Amino acid sequence: MALRFIRIVCFSTSSLLKTAGRSRPLSTSSALRCTKTDQENSGSQHEQHTESSEDPHMHEEIPESEVRQRLLDAALEFVPTHGWSVEALAEAAQTEGLPAVSHGMFPRGGGDLALHFVGVCNAQLAEQMAQETQQVEEGHVERRHTREFLRDAMETRLRMIVPYVDNWPQAMSLLAQPNCAPDSLKLLSGLVDDMWYHAGDRSADLNWYTKRVTLAGVYTSAQLVLVRDQSPDYQETWEFIDSRLDNLEQLGKAVRGVAPTVESLAQGLSGAYLTIRNITGFNVRDR
Repeated sequence: MALRFIRIVCFSTSSLLKTAGRSRPLSTSSALRCTKTDQENSGSQHEQHTESSEDPHMHEEIPESEVRQRLLDAALEFVPTHGWSVEALAEAAQTEGLPAVSHGMFPRGGGDLALHFVGVCNAQLAEQMAQETQQVEEGHVERRHTREFLRDAMETRLRMIVPYVDNWPQAMSLLAQPNCAPDSLKLLSGLVDDMWYHAGDRSADLNWYTKRVTLAGVYTSAQLVLVRDQSPDYQETWEFIDSRLDNLEQLGKAVRGVAPTVESLAQGLSGAYLTIRNITGFNVRDR
């Protein structure tokens, strides 16, 4: 199947590790300052000498949020070796010129690292989907069938896990821990909401909740298939997604004849979704 908007089918580890300003050294002072010295060379006909001049901006404060971001980005490089752990964060701290104990900035340890990775991947997918939506709204391309769009979006997102697939069961376990579960559910809610929105869903009734609950179930199940998949190019995982989306389409056709029963089910599912949404603080964005 041609995947129109999947321009990148498998994100390499290096693409997730690119950070701005990597060359700036970090320090552990309370102000988190960095310094740099410019070397100026001047020469004459008879001799050359080098003069050091102090940069007027030698004392530059780096926000703690930026330091955290850089450490988390750098730590992804060490996940294949150390897993989603404080060891990976400690290695990243050393590469950034900070003491290994700087991993103390992350009270949830590997859980913070896993949440960071999920957030980065979700943002990358959202950007890709938004670009296609813009193309549709500007009339450059036609809107694709909902099932095709969701299938491609789900495969794109799962392929981002592939470089870390051997360690992904550990990440899933961490994300399910009580101290990470609320943020993890919030990220999952945002992911499926973005998928449905860019697929063209503008429902404002109970279907809004049921669609997102069911898609979240498909995505979560597909992750479990992915980590056990030994087929070439994870073909079994993509076939699993196809079959689940086919089942959802059949269910959608069947509900027209059993509206009362489906309405009761929808109320139950939407109630569960509302509970999750309230716990995580997730709210539907103002589109």
